[in-house]
Amino acid sequence: MDKKESLIFADSLGFFPRNLYHELVKLNPAINLICSPISIQTCAGMLRMGAEDGSETAKQLDEGLNFTSSDVNLLADGFYKTLNYYQQCSVLQMANKIYIMEKYRTRKEFSDVLTQKFLSNIEHIDFSKSKKAANTINAWVESKTNSLIKDLVEQNVLNADTRMVLVNAIHFKGEWTIKFDERATQKEDFFFDDKKHTKVDMMHSTNNYFYADLPNFEAKALRMAYKDSELYMLIILPNQKNGLNSLEQRLKLTPLDSITSLLNETKVSLKVPKFKAEFEAELTPVFEELGIGIIFSSEAEFDKMLEQKEPLSVSNILHKAFIEVNEEGTEAAAATAAVMMMRSAPAPESMPEVFHANHPFYYTIYDENHGCLFVGNLLNPAVITCSQCCEMD
Repeated sequence: MDKKESLIFADSLGFFPRNLYHELVKLNPAINLICSPISIQTCAGMLRMGAEDGSETAKQLDEGLNFTSSDVNLLADGFYKTLNYYQQCSVLQMANKIYIMEKYRTRKEFSDVLTQKFLSNIEHIDFSKSKKAANTINAWVESKTNSLIKDLVEQNVLNADTRMVLVNAIHFKGEWTIKFDERATQKEDFFFDDKKHTKVDMMHSTNNYFYADLPNFEAKALRMAYKDSELYMLIILPNQKNGLNSLEQRLKLTPLDSITSLLNETKVSLKVPKFKAEFEAELTPVFEELGIGIIFSSEAEFDKMLEQKEPLSVSNILHKAFIEVNEEGTEAAAATAAVMMMRSAPAPESMPEVFHANHPFYYTIYDENHGCLFVGNLLNPAVITCSQCCEMD
């Protein structure tokens, strides 16, 4: 990636996850949140390739996705370098696919950029047979996510007016470089605030980790590395048991690297709960809050997509994500679908630092040069999916 592409993409890979996470937290304030910014951004990037150059649609996508250039070739090259990089990662699988209504054809320029730059396959399908079409799409997503993401697309979002479904799927399974000893895991309290708590399986380790005190955030941070990759999990733990909301407000304005640059290797007494979390959302309100509302309206200009002269807009952007963290490592997956419709430094040896994640915290799985794969918070490790995470057992 040349310097110009790098700057365009580095900005986007930094800003977009923060903005996306903030909007999702606002809309989902009381549930365990897990999402994949790179999955959502890739799906939106494919939409951008089909937007008319210079149109309001292209402008909103560029601004909402935090691109610093409107040059579609530079953007496509940036996506290619990132997607190609992750394709070489042994612990990660990412795939894109475009489903097109039978008898419709994509314009050559659009199909070329999707196959060559987004590494996407194109398949024709009859959306009027909605159940069969949904099953086909969902089977593909399931196959790319180790069966962790099921039923991404429901049949009721597809019909004879559906022209295109753009899908991104991502699956990550990483082993810790420093594994937790299963024999040390025991039931301990996880606090929602100073009074409410629940029992969870708490993992223990005392080892060298990258750690930082963050007094300006009233928090502390710890990074755990994954084997055979340049991927890390960063946990940011507020000092107060009920401090996650104020921490999240500060993080919205803070680049990830301004926190990771403060990390130093030191001995840490670490406790982290075992947990699974699953999250799904229809992202229309999120995109509208990010200033990308035009894609859902009759004003949308996606004239570069199909050979047929037919107005297109987005009817749904569907996202589903899953994560499991245990003694061995982390398994995570996510998928995003956009449905297009015809309109109508080492410390000296001393007492170890203490990092006991026994109350709600923020986390991200990231690559230092290629952005956030997953970002989320843990409000209650005792539940996988719920509408209210802060209830006691």
